[in-house]
Amino acid sequence: MTVSYNLDVSSISGSSFIKLLFRWRGSIWKFVIVDLSLWICGYYIIFCIYRYAMNREAQIVFEKVAAHCDKKLDYIPLTFMLGFFVTVVIDRWRNIFNNMGYIENIALSLSTLLRGDSKEVVLMRRTIIRYLVVSQILAFRDISMRVRRRFPNMESMVTAEQISGFLHEHEKGDLNKISIQPVYKKYWATVNWALTLCHRAHKQGLISAPALLNTCLNVGYFLIVVIILSRIKIL
Repeated sequence: MTVSYNLDVSSISGSSFIKLLFRWRGSIWKFVIVDLSLWICGYYIIFCIYRYAMNREAQIVFEKVAAHCDKKLDYIPLTFMLGFFVTVVIDRWRNIFNNMGYIENIALSLSTLLRGDSKEVVLMRRTIIRYLVVSQILAFRDISMRVRRRFPNMESMVTAEQISGFLHEHEKGDLNKISIQPVYKKYWATVNWALTLCHRAHKQGLISAPALLNTCLNVGYFLIVVIILSRIKIL
């Protein structure tokens, strides 16, 4: 999950940079500590072998090998490697923004295709969008610390503060009844419920033409977006 630094950099002070530099949780130190420790251990192992286990002739051979390897470093295209790294980082951020899953696009399309002012139609539109938002929340809980703190468990999605909640009690029970391996997620479940409501609206004549139903079924693409975003995991 991504750790937010907004609070640490919200004000300018002489100690802000120092506090941020030596912060452990979500820091670069925590990310490289294993590699750095292995490198330091390897360095001192070679250092001790060179200083205390080799005679002078072996040290001369070792120095020649080290000098040869140092010359060969010039053959490594560091500029190319840096450019490749920057490209990977930019592509990753581009994938994040392209797969945020903005609910407004689907909501506007749904309000255009599933028309009507009756209580049933309005409730159906709201329920479809609510199911998609639940799918998005389930994905964001796995990749965003802020969303995880806001919705630490399924119960918090039923009794969310200041809002009526994203799930009813029986819907939470239905999600909990889904038995799958921990490696798999339940993002698909509420999207499947939304598609079922689209199909029901078509059978009831609320969506007149089959072509319009196909457009509504594009809400299934929302699941693909959510899955792609959950695999990136750097929100």
